[in-house]
Amino acid sequence: MAQSIFHGHPEEISQGLRRSESGAHFLIIYPELQTLREMYSHYTKSALFEGNEIVVILPFYETVGTVRRILSENGANIDVRKHEKEQSLLVMDSLRGYFGSQDGLMPFVKQTVEYAKNSSKGGVSVLDDKGSFLYYEKKDDLIGWEMKLSSKYEGNLKGFCLYHKQDYDRRLSENDRQTLLEHHGKTLHLLPSPIGSL
Repeated sequence: MAQSIFHGHPEEISQGLRRSESGAHFLIIYPELQTLREMYSHYTKSALFEGNEIVVILPFYETVGTVRRILSENGANIDVRKHEKEQSLLVMDSLRGYFGSQDGLMPFVKQTVEYAKNSSKGGVSVLDDKGSFLYYEKKDDLIGWEMKLSSKYEGNLKGFCLYHKQDYDRRLSENDRQTLLEHHGKTLHLLPSPIGSL
């Protein structure tokens, strides 16, 4: 099966994610936090304001507080507190999301999708960093978790699995990487923005 692999800067990747259909389950590999922050800032802003979506962000290599601060600053300029109060933006530590309860993350995601449907939202986007699995050295659990998820989600849900490039390259075997590649609809490699584009 031919894999769809794309390379792009934060803004163009963000636009591609926005154009993706409901049910999208993509793999996103990012080189470092600055580039990831640019991408999720662009994406969150357009998903909230143009798509009327609920956005769920599960960071690992930065705190929930840092994500809130990044989203409220110049690039995105989002009133984070207001959107959290309205439950259109949810930022949760990925360690807590995956390992904080016996059932893991999916019941929460399903509940959010149901809430979106009942409150006339345009859908739910989940951007979650998988670094927490590798932090706990649960690589097999990670692959098992990904395989349990459908290659295309049911309902009005988009899922974007975030992998730090160093984790992806060094902590996953060639076989694991191939398995992940084949299981996601697309693989997107984030490239740092050209100097002076901010």
